[in-house]
Amino acid sequence: MGPEELADSQSEDDVDPDCLRQLSRSERRRQRRQKALPTWGETPEQTRSRRTQQIKQLCLDAGFSRVGIARAMALPQELQALKHWLSSGKHGDMAWMAQDPARRCDPGLVVPFARSVICLALDYDSAQPHTHDIDLQGEDRVWISRYAWGTDYHVVAERRLKAVTEAVRSTMKAELGDDFRHPQAPLRPFRAIDDFRWSVDHGPVLERAWAQRAGLGWQGKNSLLIHPSHGSFFFLATIMTTLDLDADPPMVDHCGTCQACLQACPTGALVAPGVVDARLCISHATIEINGAQTADQAALLGEHLFGCDVCQDVCPWNRFSLPSGDVAFAPRPELVAPLRQDVVAWPDEGPGDGWQQSPLKRRGIDGLRATAEAIGDQRARASAAQGKQDQDQGH
Repeated sequence: MGPEELADSQSEDDVDPDCLRQLSRSERRRQRRQKALPTWGETPEQTRSRRTQQIKQLCLDAGFSRVGIARAMALPQELQALKHWLSSGKHGDMAWMAQDPARRCDPGLVVPFARSVICLALDYDSAQPHTHDIDLQGEDRVWISRYAWGTDYHVVAERRLKAVTEAVRSTMKAELGDDFRHPQAPLRPFRAIDDFRWSVDHGPVLERAWAQRAGLGWQGKNSLLIHPSHGSFFFLATIMTTLDLDADPPMVDHCGTCQACLQACPTGALVAPGVVDARLCISHATIEINGAQTADQAALLGEHLFGCDVCQDVCPWNRFSLPSGDVAFAPRPELVAPLRQDVVAWPDEGPGDGWQQSPLKRRGIDGLRATAEAIGDQRARASAAQGKQDQDQGH
């Protein structure tokens, strides 16, 4: 073959245009692999935008309601507020909250070289009645927080987060190389625990602070996250990742001068806008403790067996909340304002089907029975006191 024929047989990929030299076979393979990547020909901004939209869609496909992204950074103001809250004892029996608060306020201490925090919302509202729609005391019924009427959100969210992780690993397999992590991070294969670490209410994460920065809502005066179109009946999950993604604009506060939740809290646990004293909180007294309530805790119960929804039920923004339609959170009829005596008679294996994945299992059957008995004792004392008062007034 002559020089002319050799030149004609070479493709453009076989020649380095800068020096007009013939490329080696391995170099040609490397270039072909590069050109096959989605990142070929993209600017860094285009790559970041494409990956952001891709991951958001994968989260929605896995069953999450909304997705927002925040830039990973240390939160010194939140750390100072958290330390003050802890030092004043407002965390009550939740000793785990005091474990290494710095990690809760700095993603880089949890995932080295973290660059983004993906925040996920999971709606759980239903068309069932709210606290003020039922004469709980008159009918001798007890209230179970509406978040606990279906499957435990930890189980649901974790299952979906695993699906997201596998979808990211599969969909972006060709890209999970050096570009997936910080340039200073060690070169190694993609590992979800190091590069894509998720948490559902149990990791060292300030979910609400990150969700507000990611545009999923603002922290209301009841301390919960509120969205102007979806209210507050939704769960939160987070993913800390070394992947560089586009951040969403943060959500601004829309509570204004409203004080509905502060005024409605039955026990005064909302000691300041956005500040909850767990020692006065019904949810803490019915969920976070072990064994029977102390006399002081029993005095807080009112009509509540497990959790409390009052500060959400009175929030004007929750008039925009719609039933989620998520079958995982479909209310179990026996858990919607059950009769107190029915709770006392619940069998050891739990009420009806689904007990093994119910949030109420955290308190346990014995604990729920003890709470129901304590509510009954309070009602009996209140009735006796009212009877004596009526009798005294009659004389």
